[in-house]
Amino acid sequence: MAWSFSVSPVEVKIDNLPPGEAAEFNLTIDNKDNISHTFILTTHNPEESERRQGRAEFPNSNWVSFPHQVEVQANSEAEVRVKVAIPSQQKWAGKDWEIWLSITPEEKELLVVNYYIRLLVSTGKEVQAGPNMGLIIAIAIGILLLGYSIHYFRRKAKAKHPRH
Repeated sequence: MAWSFSVSPVEVKIDNLPPGEAAEFNLTIDNKDNISHTFILTTHNPEESERRQGRAEFPNSNWVSFPHQVEVQANSEAEVRVKVAIPSQQKWAGKDWEIWLSITPEEKELLVVNYYIRLLVSTGKEVQAGPNMGLIIAIAIGILLLGYSIHYFRRKAKAKHPRH
């Protein structure tokens, strides 16, 4: 028995993703069979000869997150959310990578078809800076000190001029 399912899109291109940010997309698994099936999703780093020209191996497959198992009812589709998150380090800026997502039926038969989605990720030239916690803390401390100083000097002024 051959499997009757399809996956779309066949290629996802994420351009100019700044390190420190994430991008998300949906892929669709279409089960054309008359019984439900469970599909296993994994990442696959293709050989250099299989990658698009100018694309390097994706550095860490853990940067791509998705459910690793999806059940699709008979004659139905299921959407799978995929997230790509690049760490906030300058060394990841200005890169062009490729990694594949593999979708395979859990039940192994004589003829098993693996579908691969080509994921092309290009990072931006600039690292996305998160909030500067040091600056935020310094401002908060400054506000507290200013408030305390105003309170202190008002009390001191009231003590010098008591009301009768």
